[in-house]
Amino acid sequence: MDFYVTIGDIKDTIHTYWNAHQASPKFPEILNILYENKKYLDYEPVLPDIGALARLDDDSFLSEIRKLYFRFPYTILSDPDSFDVVPPTSHIAVFHQFWRSYSFIHLHDCFEINYVFKGECELTFLDEKRILKEGDFCIISPYTNHNVTLLTEDSQIFPVLLKEKTFSEIFFPLLPEDNLLSDFFRRILSDKSEPNYLLFQTSGSLEIRDLMKRLFLENFRQDKYVSQNLIHWLYLLFSSILRDYQTYSQFSSYKTGPDYAPILRYIQNHYTTITLTELSKIFHYSIPYLSKIIKDTTDKNFVTLVRDLKMRDAVRYLEKTKLSMEEISIRIGYNSEDHFYRVFSAFYGISPLQYRKKKQT
Repeated sequence: MDFYVTIGDIKDTIHTYWNAHQASPKFPEILNILYENKKYLDYEPVLPDIGALARLDDDSFLSEIRKLYFRFPYTILSDPDSFDVVPPTSHIAVFHQFWRSYSFIHLHDCFEINYVFKGECELTFLDEKRILKEGDFCIISPYTNHNVTLLTEDSQIFPVLLKEKTFSEIFFPLLPEDNLLSDFFRRILSDKSEPNYLLFQTSGSLEIRDLMKRLFLENFRQDKYVSQNLIHWLYLLFSSILRDYQTYSQFSSYKTGPDYAPILRYIQNHYTTITLTELSKIFHYSIPYLSKIIKDTTDKNFVTLVRDLKMRDAVRYLEKTKLSMEEISIRIGYNSEDHFYRVFSAFYGISPLQYRKKKQT
């Protein structure tokens, strides 16, 4: 059996509790207060027009969602620990972060996604604290001590918890196989030995805000399509993020610290001619420090990284074009066909011509 309480009543009760005690209440306490004051329904409420809510401007949207009902099992009132944040039968759960509700350092077995819809919040991640601003989209890896706290009363985030397997099935297939930054993203989020997060600063993209609204609202529907539709909206959200990430001001993570995206992008786009000396002059880092950045972010030294990018494109040209060996060697930045032959044969254990013939048979 379940009971239902509105977002607005939860907010107002937290506010009243804070004024009375000057302390943040734990969420089950709030639910118990609402239950005792009979501010709940014991039946499923009629859902308003979700499509109309999604089309509202941001302030009207935040005002109207106060009327939406969250569903909770009665067991949470007597046994809070029995409540599954993401039920076993679900892949995803979308929440509402409440101002001044009790927050603490925690971990879970899901990916956590936080989009700052309005205002600011503080991300605590292991031994780091950083301020997330409006438009920031943060993906936190599982099994990591973290916490996210709203910094002002009118700030708003909608946390999304996504089971590990579901995240991998949705997010990773969207990453291009031949993209240096995609390799970086994949390594950040799939390495269980290195807790990490991936932060995109989306500059308040209207498309992403709209998708986040729809993802949140879908969570309130109660029919057989909810799970698939949640995944659908999240897929579109990820697609939008990854389509435009190169236009965002930066991305960053816990492990790499400062934003090294421009360096990786520059190497990706100029690998045929770039040298470490030129890269050092462009980005104003010493060669030793730049070498360390490249090693830390790609697990490869500069020479190996450039060679791998050349070999990746060489394979593409061999498989998908009829370019001669000389033309391919020039396009990927080798000054002679012989040099290209030697490097390719050592890398793949087969000559470029043999590789092309093998792929054509």
